[in-house]
Amino acid sequence: MLVEEGKKAPDFSLPDQDRKKRTLEDFSGRKTVLAFFPGAFTSVCTKEMCTFRDSIQTLNSLNAQVVGISVNDPFTNKAFSVANNLQFAILSDYTREAVKRFNVFHDNFAGLEGYTAAKRSVFVLDGDGIVRYKWVSDDPGMQPDYDAIKKVLAAI
Repeated sequence: MLVEEGKKAPDFSLPDQDRKKRTLEDFSGRKTVLAFFPGAFTSVCTKEMCTFRDSIQTLNSLNAQVVGISVNDPFTNKAFSVANNLQFAILSDYTREAVKRFNVFHDNFAGLEGYTAAKRSVFVLDGDGIVRYKWVSDDPGMQPDYDAIKKVLAAI
């Protein structure tokens, strides 16, 4: 399935860092930044999630929330969240359900045969779950354009 701007985002059911099942609907009613990242505790992913953490006041003023999604297990995501004082949900896509539904996955990531990780990608959803912005990178070392994300959030 190809996720496109102007279309409803696909639903998912994933455990958060506290192992509570979360669905896309749980985040409806507010603008949502879905930030898929390859792996907790890696330098680029840490920088990305900490950038969102440091922007949370601005994002909240735009009636937006951040949801991080990685293929790490919930226990690793919990440690990552605590170590970086992340005040938003980090969902565990350990079954690779969401990365496949959103079509944002690397097969054989980092040369590891059979290992699938999330591509670094950002989807901005309006309060109804409609995709208003999409950015997907094949380069796991690339950061999203944080100003572009804020600009889209301000416009919806």
